[in-house]
Amino acid sequence: MLTAVSYSEDENYSSVPILTSYFDLLVTGNFESAGFMWNRAALERSSKLGIHYQNIPLKIDCTSPIVQNLGVMKDFLQPPVKRVESLFDGKYQKLLYSAIVQGILVEHTYFMEFDSKYFWLTYPQDVYAGNWLIVESGYFRVHIHPELKEHYNIIMFDTADRFVEQVADSLGLSEYDLRHLQSTKIDFYYCNSDETVEQITGQRTRGLYDKASSDIISSFFPHNHEVLHLLMDFKLKELPLFVHPLFEEGLAVHYGGRWGKSTEALMPLGIYLYEEGLVSLDTLISFKGFRGSAESDIAYPLASLFNRFILEQIGQEKYLALYRKMSGSFQELSELPADSVKSRVLQATSIESWEEFVKDFNKYLEDYKSSQFAALPGNSGKGKMLLENSSAIVRNDGDWLEFEFLAGEKPQGNLLFGHDQEAKLTYSAMFSEHYGEEAAYEGYRYGVRFDANEAGLYDYATNTLLAKYIAGVDPSPDYFSQVSHKINFRIKKSLTNGVVPSENDYKLLSH
Repeated sequence: MLTAVSYSEDENYSSVPILTSYFDLLVTGNFESAGFMWNRAALERSSKLGIHYQNIPLKIDCTSPIVQNLGVMKDFLQPPVKRVESLFDGKYQKLLYSAIVQGILVEHTYFMEFDSKYFWLTYPQDVYAGNWLIVESGYFRVHIHPELKEHYNIIMFDTADRFVEQVADSLGLSEYDLRHLQSTKIDFYYCNSDETVEQITGQRTRGLYDKASSDIISSFFPHNHEVLHLLMDFKLKELPLFVHPLFEEGLAVHYGGRWGKSTEALMPLGIYLYEEGLVSLDTLISFKGFRGSAESDIAYPLASLFNRFILEQIGQEKYLALYRKMSGSFQELSELPADSVKSRVLQATSIESWEEFVKDFNKYLEDYKSSQFAALPGNSGKGKMLLENSSAIVRNDGDWLEFEFLAGEKPQGNLLFGHDQEAKLTYSAMFSEHYGEEAAYEGYRYGVRFDANEAGLYDYATNTLLAKYIAGVDPSPDYFSQVSHKINFRIKKSLTNGVVPSENDYKLLSH
């Protein structure tokens, strides 16, 4: 039976004694009793996927520095609270723990719910998003901020569900695993802004996977990158809380892209950054080096290529074993020598030396450039005509959609296609970002947006950049002719799920 410390008038309507008792239970090793001080909703969500983090005594609170480092923190838990803030007319309280521990400021925020009799620990998303609209799909329970009631559509949910099934196949999730996900759902909090994400998570970010609750909190949906983090933990079921970011983030980019950019859109950038010496494998292999590079986002595309290369070399089963070996406590990973990382990679791939590994990796990138890029300059001019007018030609040539634009003195524009009635009924944040109030979103799912320097394929229904060619990254005279003012490029047809422009399904906008 759930238990909690009761409120009394002498405590001035304060949840501080509850947190004091919670800390006492943690210090004395009564973790089961400590867990029962959380409300029922938190208990159910934290445990529903059967994920356990090794050497973490309480998953439901595993993001707390107190639980993560209990051996050190146990001597610094009094006083338990520096500041208490009442929320929503006293229904909730927000408590700030703050202490100087071994010369370092450690802070963490706890939330309490008052049910008219008892205080219970709870998650901030239950505080701030308790009254949001909830819409369910095959695998998701999406809590939608009130300001986003016109910002979601069936296409988003179908895309999110399809991603789960595609990754389930890649990771080797069983049919039972999928049925379990369908039954329990992934709780996703679709926020109206990065500021709301920060209010809930305490971190200024576009979104994150909260390992304590197994929830995803993000300012856009679907957010495949964070979903991949969750699915990987769900696949492994039991693993250390921390994973070397080269592997954890690299794998998530490989499958899920990052922040509204698909994997296909990011890979050319990763190769460019690597070849120009702006980021190196040796930098990423260092725990601190990766985190430093991550602040400027230059680490993620190359990390994706690194993980893709290893996966193709050794296969799923051996890769998962390597992923486990690259996990541990924060201290273990932060102090792990680069040579130890290299040694584990070499052992997994059976490559004799790091020099040989780099040589093979470089060859892999050259092959990738010639066969895997999703957007390339120029076209064959031999494909089947799909669309032709005075300023645009589109052809279907095997695996490619080929585009030719007569751009005029100012070469820029956007060819919209794939009109979808479901998308028409909603708002596209990406389309609004491109056009503001200058053009109304009419429900065209895809847009090929171009100028003299770059061309990209955008999915306006899911607010995702699917592919991009950038002349500055891969210069080519085949892209733009300053003499004829023609722009020529091609994009992998598979990215639009078979949807192509036609005489009856397109609209050409200026940039």
